[in-house]
Amino acid sequence: MATNALVTGPPRSGKTTALERTVSRLREDGYAVGGLSSPERREDGERVGFEIVDIASGERAVMAHVEYDGPSVGKYGVDVAAVDRLAGTALPTAIESADCIVVDEIAPMQLESERFREETRRALESPTPVLSAIKSDGSDEFIGAVKERTDTERFVVEPETRDALPETLDAWLRSTLQPR
Repeated sequence: MATNALVTGPPRSGKTTALERTVSRLREDGYAVGGLSSPERREDGERVGFEIVDIASGERAVMAHVEYDGPSVGKYGVDVAAVDRLAGTALPTAIESADCIVVDEIAPMQLESERFREETRRALESPTPVLSAIKSDGSDEFIGAVKERTDTERFVVEPETRDALPETLDAWLRSTLQPR
């Protein structure tokens, strides 16, 4: 039986929105949710980077920015130390204490961090269900290995399913979670 849900789709298709709405539904019913999210960082209406946020504690850091040096993904420089630090605390804590682990998202910026890869792998192998957005294309070996796992079910964000997806994910997750 699949215990991990992978939400795929092209950039800006609504993957993160679907995860956020699903998390909100779970929290409303008393489930503990932990893990990581990666919201955009905007200045004067322009996207200039991304943050990385511990969903349970609210701790956050700038993960990538147009003005950062370091490994580059597109026009953004990645602060690998920030990803290491938050992945090294948020994911182990979620494995130990959450009912559901969220990893938003498994994509090139996050994958610059070996710690992120290790902790994401541990989360996927844990008995706690994982809800993750994952890059739909690309040739990264780690992303390919995650998509090939036999304990995952894939949900594709498409224009005709986008609005109903949070309800679908919520129902799927509840079938794997202990009742509240």
